Amino acid sequence: MKVAIVSQAYFPIHGGVSEHVHHTALELEKLDHEVTIITANFNKNDKKYDNHMVRRVGFDLTLPSNGAFCNVTIGTKLPEQLRAIEKEKQFDIIHIHSPIDPVLPLVANQVLQAPKVGTFHTFKEASRGLELFRGPLMKYFDGLSGRIAVSVVAKEFTSKYFPGQYRIIPNGVDTERFSPTHDPIEEYDDDYNNLLFVGRLDPRKGLKYLLQAMPIIIATIPKTRLIIVGGGALQEYYRSYVIDEIKDKVIFTGFVPGEILPRYFTTADIFISPATQGESFGIVLLEAMASGVPIVASDIHGYNTVVEDGSEGFLIPKERPLKIAEKIIELLKQKRVRQAMAKNGRIKALNYSWPKVTKEIEKYYREILDRTTKQRKKGNNKQK
Repeated sequence: MKVAIVSQAYFPIHGGVSEHVHHTALELEKLDHEVTIITANFNKNDKKYDNHMVRRVGFDLTLPSNGAFCNVTIGTKLPEQLRAIEKEKQFDIIHIHSPIDPVLPLVANQVLQAPKVGTFHTFKEASRGLELFRGPLMKYFDGLSGRIAVSVVAKEFTSKYFPGQYRIIPNGVDTERFSPTHDPIEEYDDDYNNLLFVGRLDPRKGLKYLLQAMPIIIATIPKTRLIIVGGGALQEYYRSYVIDEIKDKVIFTGFVPGEILPRYFTTADIFISPATQGESFGIVLLEAMASGVPIVASDIHGYNTVVEDGSEGFLIPKERPLKIAEKIIELLKQKRVRQAMAKNGRIKALNYSWPKVTKEIEKYYREILDRTTKQRKKGNNKQK
């Protein structure tokens, strides 16, 4: 098959959707499909991430959304650029990520001719925007031949505004890249307990609640440090939550290159994700589990479908620093429990490997193409 993957989020922007696009493209190529990734021009670092699969159109505009930031691809020449790529490549199927988001997904839906599959990644409690624009967006939703949701909660959220049939195919994880076999970071390979947070420093990630828990944790178990991996404009804001007494035990690394990131996971004794909202799945939880690290995470939609409380880690009420501290201290005091959770997490993560996930996507592509072929033949017969 000749497959186009259209996504406004892609490298050099790091995040769950970028990882999803990257890994499914690689795995589809291994299955002998010809893949083209269509995404935005971001900045001068684009070329570092480009290969024969990537075609860039328009340019990126980054906007605040859902307690984080979203990428919007804009440009007056988007329609003609997309048509030219399709004319050259002759796609069999178009896979659009976040297909009802402006602008690139809507334009691709409108101008590209091959059958289209959309993947819905988003979960929110509600969306005023979708309520207001449901009518105009319905034609784009109806233009999809197939619809994928990455989780039950992503399906339930989207279905409130756009009811229809969805196939649930989860996000995946690179179980070779993220594994317990990597060497830890030398700087932190000592007799301290290492707590790890990984993510963009966005408000919805809940980092401030973990920082508020740290004085309690360190007062109980002094040889404990928190390593915060991730960039963002709010770093100085979060530094203000670190009291003087523990400043030397809270490390902000900033952005960490992808080739080094797995070593931070193997350095960790516990991975913590205190997110408060807007998580449809939780790829970072899978990365921790694949690395053999027990988890303390918020009991929110999208997380509680990945982690089973008491099995791969502990789920706690969101926005509760005391609960965060309590469960971290409990785990730090029980090495055997940590080891059991780490083992359970690794076993579960193997079920989410990208080869397995991509084969599910490939199977769905074939179903869609078979269906559209039958519909086309049926339509032709009626005209005779």
